[in-house]
Amino acid sequence: MNNHHKSYKDNMKQRAMKKKQEQETFELELYAQLILDEAVFTFQEERHQQTIDQALDQRDEKAFKEASEQYVAFLRSYKQELHFD
Repeated sequence: MNNHHKSYKDNMKQRAMKKKQEQETFELELYAQLILDEAVFTFQEERHQQTIDQALDQRDEKAFKEASEQYVAFLRSYKQELHFD
């Protein structure tokens, strides 16, 4: 059927369905981004914690201080990215 001959009701129904599909696509993209962000954060956090643990195991005070400072800087930058200031 030609778009010019569709009823107003059909056109509105089609627009509503398209809007719903766009919203669902947006939500799925948002969920995917949140999952990826969480995975990257967790990976980086664990990497920092392993570095700190290694310095503690080796009783390397200098390496511990450096790793701790880097970890704190990481957390601060992450906090700023999320605008939790």
